[in-house]
Amino acid sequence: MTGADAERQQLLRRRLALVGAISALNAEALRTLQQLAGLEIDMQRLEDDARMQDSGSLSAANGEAAALREAQADCAARIEAVEAVEAEMAEIDRHLAALAGN
Repeated sequence: MTGADAERQQLLRRRLALVGAISALNAEALRTLQQLAGLEIDMQRLEDDARMQDSGSLSAANGEAAALREAQADCAARIEAVEAVEAEMAEIDRHLAALAGN
């Protein structure tokens, strides 16, 4: 096996691992987005209840708002992780294209 073949195999193994990582990160991001949507619905309901009823509902709405902000930050971090892995995969693809050109 030549040096170029060995490098190509190493890059392909790394790329395959990155595909798996992106899949897992996308699944986590989707789950976080679903939780975020649920929190937004709960928050809307609690805010409506607070307007109609008592301050206890307002306190619950504030708690939901904090959970919502935390979920938004978590989602943003997951999206950044996906983007970082995609950037690494793009670099590997450039190396593979360069090897194919040789």
